[in-house]
Amino acid sequence: MEVRSAKQLGAALRGTRVALNLPVEDLAAMMGTSHTFLSRLEQGKATAALQKLFTALSELGIAMHLELPPQAADVRIESDPEAPVKRSRVRR
Repeated sequence: MEVRSAKQLGAALRGTRVALNLPVEDLAAMMGTSHTFLSRLEQGKATAALQKLFTALSELGIAMHLELPPQAADVRIESDPEAPVKRSRVRR
């Protein structure tokens, strides 16, 4: 599955966590972070760094694809109309 935005990445993370029957608090503890941070990540609330990453990927024409574990085979992510769209290079 191709991922072009923080929102899509968050949906994949949440869908997989739910498919694995893993509570948000447990995954946050495993990651060494707060459940609030993980919840925001799953909601697709991009940090500045994550937003810049997706912009860079788009500008360079790089596609990010995720391979989910077999238990999450039914997880689907919708296209994100706000995802960065590759722009034409500026010629100088």
